[in-house]
Amino acid sequence: MATPDIIERVELIRNKINELILRFLEIDFDGELEWHREDASQNNVAIGVDSSYTSRIFKFAYLYLVRGVAIPYSSSTDLRSCLVSDSDGDVHFLAVPGVDAEKGSRSPSPPIRELKKISSHKSKDIEIELGYKAYLCVNDFVDEEDIIILMDRSGRGFLPYRFKKEDESSLQEFYRPLKESWRRRIIIIKELSRENNLIFISKTQTRTYYNEKLMPYISHEDKKINILVPDVILIDEYFRRKGVFKEGVREPGFSDPVVYNMREKILEDEDIKHVTIFYAVFRRGGGMYQNQISLVGDYFNKTDLLREIFRKIMFWNPGGHPEPLREAHHMAKISCKDFQKLLYIYGINLETGREVLEL
Repeated sequence: MATPDIIERVELIRNKINELILRFLEIDFDGELEWHREDASQNNVAIGVDSSYTSRIFKFAYLYLVRGVAIPYSSSTDLRSCLVSDSDGDVHFLAVPGVDAEKGSRSPSPPIRELKKISSHKSKDIEIELGYKAYLCVNDFVDEEDIIILMDRSGRGFLPYRFKKEDESSLQEFYRPLKESWRRRIIIIKELSRENNLIFISKTQTRTYYNEKLMPYISHEDKKINILVPDVILIDEYFRRKGVFKEGVREPGFSDPVVYNMREKILEDEDIKHVTIFYAVFRRGGGMYQNQISLVGDYFNKTDLLREIFRKIMFWNPGGHPEPLREAHHMAKISCKDFQKLLYIYGINLETGREVLEL
């Protein structure tokens, strides 16, 4: 039930949002960006890859479970035999240190913040591995140039190694397998990127890759004050003013790309220097998706290549979102409640301390 104080706060929030919208309309641009209209499609074989992970902190243990799936899609060949899935799960003690059976000594468990990063790390490993397995299977049936691998998240997140202080840590043996799995992940990404058929598609975008290209600003006392605006909001407003998105309705097509330069070497490898990013709409009035490609090569000026990639994705977008990714998402999804039910079924009864609130 909404109490009077909550209603009052909501009204304040509404007024603040309206104020921000009015200020947003004062934005000007110093820069140029092209929108390439396109509604054609090109037949191909697509592999949709996604994963889901869930975790729970119990009174003395941290448990996580990762589930991933890669689903091949084809209009002419039955490739369901190439569907692959996998899962990974583990338990780490919090109050009670784990025991190394071989050495007979107790080894400390990493901090909670590291354990949460582990499940994310594992999910990326699983997605890349499953995508690669499905690709090798499908490649036995069709030409590799006709295959695209669609990953349901930002490509930049797959490249860095997140455990920065492992060399200074007493947990080096714990981190070593993670470093090895990350190295294999990068090698597979390079392999799948050779034919420009590895495409990372993100549904939500809060980055500001295009700010340097469009340079949005607000005039104040005869000065230009540069501001940061999330990409989708920025691009929507820019093309609305140019008359491309008439009446605010997005048109099918794709934007000029920007190249994000990696700040660190990946495996001391000069090949992976940057990520090429562009935005696309696959249905009139549909959502805008961030696409990242070419983790090995730089295709900044090759609009024809982006058009070909767009058409391949477009083929699997009758509703505005890639169907292979939609099905992969539903097959991989696992909730925390489902996880707990599985634990109870197998006789694992751990307390979180919240049971009294869930009666």
